Amino acid sequence: MEKYGDESFINLLRESREDADRDIRNGKILAAGKILAFREREIIKNLLWMWLPDEFGPLSKEMARLKYFNENRPDIIYTNAKTTVNVTFSYKFDRLEEGHEEEIRDYMAGIVMRLHPGIFITEKNVTEAGGHSLAWFDFVTPALDTDIYNLMFLTSLKGRLLMGGFNCLDEDQEEWKELFIQMLGTVRF
Repeated sequence: MEKYGDESFINLLRESREDADRDIRNGKILAAGKILAFREREIIKNLLWMWLPDEFGPLSKEMARLKYFNENRPDIIYTNAKTTVNVTFSYKFDRLEEGHEEEIRDYMAGIVMRLHPGIFITEKNVTEAGGHSLAWFDFVTPALDTDIYNLMFLTSLKGRLLMGGFNCLDEDQEEWKELFIQMLGTVRF
């Protein structure tokens, strides 16, 4: 018999803390101090699917202009309610043949370092998903009043460059980086 009505929530918190791998495909997980459910979403019609948190929705065009003031902003942006955690995609016309993902990743990492002197690349890696290599790197950039953790990924999709990214407040990096990498692993072409 539940005395206060919070027992089921407390039990879920305990189970989530005990579940070391926190697999996003296994239902609800505890993340960022709340329970998140993930599901597969179609990102690019008939071409690309990825698991995202249920609560994430498309960022409005007006908000995208404020958040990404460069005219070369991502084509598709999903975000949480507070717009502090974002997942972005841009399907470019630039050619990228399979097998060159790490080369383009290293090139893009160099551009990021030139654009933001003083930052450094934290990690470079490759995640295999859907029979494709998604090469990624991560870094922290300064913003107006905080630092932003970024994980950028690149892959070939039908011979064209697909660029994507995840970002959150740097203070939330520890919570979200693992989830971002899991989301990458759910990509389906």
